[in-house]
Amino acid sequence: MRLKHNKKRNTAVLFEALVKELTKAVVAKDSDRREVVLHIIKEAFKRGSALKRELTVYDSVLKTEGVSPRQAEKILKEATRQYAALSKEDIFAEQTALIDKINKLVSPEAFDNFVPSYTAMATAYQLFNRDLSPKSRVILEEQVLLSMTHKVISETKKTTKVSHDKLVMKTHIKKFNEAFGTALLKEQKTLLQKYINSFSDNGLDLKIFLNEEIGRLRTIISESADTNKEFVPVVETIDSFKGQWITNDLLKKVLKLQELAGELQNSVS
Repeated sequence: MRLKHNKKRNTAVLFEALVKELTKAVVAKDSDRREVVLHIIKEAFKRGSALKRELTVYDSVLKTEGVSPRQAEKILKEATRQYAALSKEDIFAEQTALIDKINKLVSPEAFDNFVPSYTAMATAYQLFNRDLSPKSRVILEEQVLLSMTHKVISETKKTTKVSHDKLVMKTHIKKFNEAFGTALLKEQKTLLQKYINSFSDNGLDLKIFLNEEIGRLRTIISESADTNKEFVPVVETIDSFKGQWITNDLLKKVLKLQELAGELQNSVS
């Protein structure tokens, strides 16, 4: 089954494509372009905008993992209900304005950026936006539900996924402190603080910080890899972060890399 998908009218894809442009600007150290893209993102997805409300509904499905089948069904049902209540006219108008800004101020090529989980976003778009036959709807719903529940099947013996509740997040911060010691580095504290605050801005500030921080860590560790080949696999691990969702596991890896980078810097100072 193959249904038509318009990526320029998929708000989740537009957001991630812009984040990718922001990443490219940061890596290239192009501060002017960085500010342009950042302004576009903040303006288009500001609190109360139609695109922000739509993206929140998308994220409730796309970023849910490890829940039970019953919970997944309830979340999807509620997301579908909330999506139906959104103003499609407002969404279309804001998308049109955003597409125009991207074309004029960024580049039409931004729409061709590789977007992580593009297939899942396309599936959600089709499910939310189209009049589907019963067969097509059931198949798409099963795909989405499988994505929302697969962690329960594959990781039942692993630690539970970090809750998106701020109070529970504080408990995880405490565990991080216990795991890495109470004397966390400044960069580690910044990372954890931005993770806590990420619930209020769709993780934008966290993504920006991670893009810059991962680049910094790669530079430091790459210099050591030039003289010590044992660090080459570490650099390869850092490169594998591209396109990954921000998860508890990814955060732990970055925290460890921050500690390693700090030790390497101290050894040459």
